Amino acid sequence: MIVSEADEQREIIEWFTARWPEYRRSIRVSLAGLNFGSGARAGRMVNHVRSQGICKGESDILIALPRGPYGSLVIEHKKGDAMRGATGEQLEYLQYHNAVGNCAVCTQGLDMAKAAITQYMDLLYEAG
Repeated sequence: MIVSEADEQREIIEWFTARWPEYRRSIRVSLAGLNFGSGARAGRMVNHVRSQGICKGESDILIALPRGPYGSLVIEHKKGDAMRGATGEQLEYLQYHNAVGNCAVCTQGLDMAKAAITQYMDLLYEAG
């Protein structure tokens, strides 16, 4: 069975909401990776999503929950057997979020993503 990056992301969301159900409203996924197909309708959908705030390089998963010194966790996720890493735009997006006080990482595979999330969630909230 072939597992896609979207399948892994779905599993990450399900795992997170099962482990921390009280924070299920804090996790979000990007719509930037949606495949709208081709043609005029697809072009309109892409423009619509961009007008709603999606930007190039946007990371796959956001946990909008302060932990430790960070405002949120931003994850660019690649599937476990991915042959390619993050693009330049994705790396710039991560760098931006690290510069403004978030914890932004690139993960590959379910185990790495779950470990990053667990480590982040284990940080104690530091009220400013």
